[in-house]
Amino acid sequence: MTLANKITIGRMITIPVVLWALYMAHYVLALSVFAVAAISDGVDGYIARKYGQQTVLGSILDPLADKSLLTLTFIVLTASPNTLVPFPAWLTVAVTYRDLLIMLGSGMVKWFCPTMQYRPIVASKLTTFFQIATVMAGCLANLLASIGLAFAWLRAPIQVLAVVTGLCCLISVLGYYRAGVWMLATEGEEPLHNQTA
Repeated sequence: MTLANKITIGRMITIPVVLWALYMAHYVLALSVFAVAAISDGVDGYIARKYGQQTVLGSILDPLADKSLLTLTFIVLTASPNTLVPFPAWLTVAVTYRDLLIMLGSGMVKWFCPTMQYRPIVASKLTTFFQIATVMAGCLANLLASIGLAFAWLRAPIQVLAVVTGLCCLISVLGYYRAGVWMLATEGEEPLHNQTA
């Protein structure tokens, strides 16, 4: 097993720790472990590209680890009764719905267009960045609220990040939709041309 895949699996192992820490309101632990997991996302990708460790297993595990960590974290920070500064429900729905659409769409493209590579678009990377920033801000806001700081000014950064992250989710879904339709159309045209030749 490659080093990149080991790091990805390590990130998957941190997911229950982050979720438990958030639910139990251990925000220092949650913030620390989440930060390490977020950094490892960039590290495993860099190692895979730099040292030629890109594998089929890695192409499955890496997005699965990312989406599981972020989506489940959003759910806990929205629905946990122990959360003092929760995320708006619409944001968590948007994050979850986006991930489901992207997984279904990429599955269709891989099924119908096995020769084409489905690569992340810029909007998707921006969305991931803002999702990570939103989670870290949420952990920090809840940590500060848990030690008695006023809630009012703690909610403002979360609300701003929520709007930005929500817009990024929408833009990335539209971008992937456009790319997926183009791939399906391009791949679908080839056999027709071959048949009429």
